[in-house]
Amino acid sequence: MKIVRPSSTTMTMLAAAAWTTTLASAKPICSALTPYSLTNAAQQYPELAPAVAAMQDIAVASWYTDRWTNQISDLLAKCHDAIPSIVIYGLPDKDCGDGGFSQGGDNKNTNDYHVWLTKLTAQVGTREVIYVLEPDAVGLIAGGGCGVQKGYMANLKMAVKMLSENSQAHIYVDVASWADQAGAIQVVNELKGAGNLKGVAINTSNYRGTSELNALCQTYSSATGGLHCVFDVSRNFNGSPQNEWCNAKSAGIGALTTAETGNPLVDYHLWIKVPGESDGECTGRGPDAAVGPPAGSFFYDGFKSMWNQGYYVKEKGLPEIGGSWPAPSSNAPPTPTSSDDDQYPTSAAPPSPPSDGQVEIYGQCGGNNYNGPTACQDDLHCQVWNEWYHQCIPEEEYSRVKKAVVCPRMLPSRPLR
Repeated sequence: MKIVRPSSTTMTMLAAAAWTTTLASAKPICSALTPYSLTNAAQQYPELAPAVAAMQDIAVASWYTDRWTNQISDLLAKCHDAIPSIVIYGLPDKDCGDGGFSQGGDNKNTNDYHVWLTKLTAQVGTREVIYVLEPDAVGLIAGGGCGVQKGYMANLKMAVKMLSENSQAHIYVDVASWADQAGAIQVVNELKGAGNLKGVAINTSNYRGTSELNALCQTYSSATGGLHCVFDVSRNFNGSPQNEWCNAKSAGIGALTTAETGNPLVDYHLWIKVPGESDGECTGRGPDAAVGPPAGSFFYDGFKSMWNQGYYVKEKGLPEIGGSWPAPSSNAPPTPTSSDDDQYPTSAAPPSPPSDGQVEIYGQCGGNNYNGPTACQDDLHCQVWNEWYHQCIPEEEYSRVKKAVVCPRMLPSRPLR
């Protein structure tokens, strides 16, 4: 009997048709929750408020971490008809590579990790959700890295299995752009057997251009039996001309989040890293790295630079920071306000700081060249992270800091490679 195999052209057409059908029925990515860092920045630096307001409808992923408070309950409460995107970042001994700006956390062993994941899955239930699983972990396993000695693989398999109990969970394990590719592919193929792994996340907290990411996705998909991809495009407008991962001076805020990616292998373009949040102090690096505050802290100069040379200015034609913004139209209908303090109307600047001059939660309260208020609101403590950045954090987090001596609300850094 003769077996007729479909041509590559036919396969491509079938994939494209399936992708188009998926798009037609897909829910939007939830954009209901605004990161603390941006709302606080708009309050403390009025010249940034129009830019932050312009970004208000962007779907920025929420981070579920084992070190600090998270916004998951708020996210799920607000995302009624849209898909929430959640980054899971709580492996025991996370970020074990060089640099290690994001080490530390409450999860000390597999049991801690299991209990912590159970809290998340109980909150999410059976609703549709996008998960980006453990940035950097695959890269730190690949090629026999420190993640092997730290037991990352067993914990990742457990996570994939637990998250897969929700049939509507879209699970993408992060594969670091800097990782040993052959080793990362081997890790991903092994993780596929643990549950319903839909694909890989590429460029998390990095700057590589979308065309480069499409090529990487093709490589990973071909080597993993057709897994799909999601990209972090939050800061990749200019690509990574010098391959810098740490506060790249050349970076620009990226294009909007979307499910219409133009590539049947790429399910979503996401904003995973918040533009303006520092990658770390970035000392001792190349000429394209800007020295900044601790990882996860708002970096004024970094945000200004990325805005001025990114999507909103270069493609949408909006003014640069400090430029002349048009006054709101007097004929425009009023924008409904949100009852949530973290959500601001898209057509208006965020509210002014409290009249008593006290700094709100996670706001800046000191540091070199800082001229704003220095007194925190009640139940907050002004923590000195370094000479550039002091931050108002809850007393409970301050107690952890005294014990752990780690940086607040850190997002993943790239190991020094």
